[in-house]
Amino acid sequence: MINPEHWFFVFTEKLKAVFAHRLLFVGYQGSYRRGEADENSDIDAVVILDEIGFEDLEKYKSVVSGMPEGEKACGFISGAAEIEAWAGNELFQLYYDTKAVYGDLDDLIPPLGAKDAVAAVKSGAQALYHGAVHSFLYARDLPFALRELYKGVFFILQAEYYVRSGEYILNKSELLSKLEGAEKEVLQICSARKEIPSYPPEKVKYCCKKLMEFCRGRIKGPRI
Repeated sequence: MINPEHWFFVFTEKLKAVFAHRLLFVGYQGSYRRGEADENSDIDAVVILDEIGFEDLEKYKSVVSGMPEGEKACGFISGAAEIEAWAGNELFQLYYDTKAVYGDLDDLIPPLGAKDAVAAVKSGAQALYHGAVHSFLYARDLPFALRELYKGVFFILQAEYYVRSGEYILNKSELLSKLEGAEKEVLQICSARKEIPSYPPEKVKYCCKKLMEFCRGRIKGPRI
């Protein structure tokens, strides 16, 4: 596993050497940001330049490949104009989950709030509902498909709890302590989603059913 603070310090210095004043922001999110990383975790970078051309992507790719465990790097890279115009529901989780290393997202993204969280719940639920139905009907490996789909449950519940309380909960364990009933059950499945491929067929089917029910109840908006 990497030390994210050290890794991103070195990464930022290398990006500065390549892009100079054009580099506006560097941060990280995902499991390293939440304190949930393990040796297989991706390194989720957020990088914003003044603008991005294809040659910039080639330079960026070269920097990433030269980093320790660079093969695990992924994430979001954008030009300033694109992120300023990005839909608020898609920026909601990125904005609140990202830890800044260089620059400030407040200088680049319009203010986000409850309306963006509501939209994030709806769009996330719609995507997961479609994914659950499609996977149940057509996936060759339903347990694997559900393992990937259940990752999105956490982000929906994060946004929904924000609408309900005004508080953004960073990690699964803290959010789990604040939920009960069906919400807590689906987040428990989400937290253990890597075990889904080992479940017996009836339990896999149950997980798919619970995911569909969870999403169906939120397609019109969050439960508050």
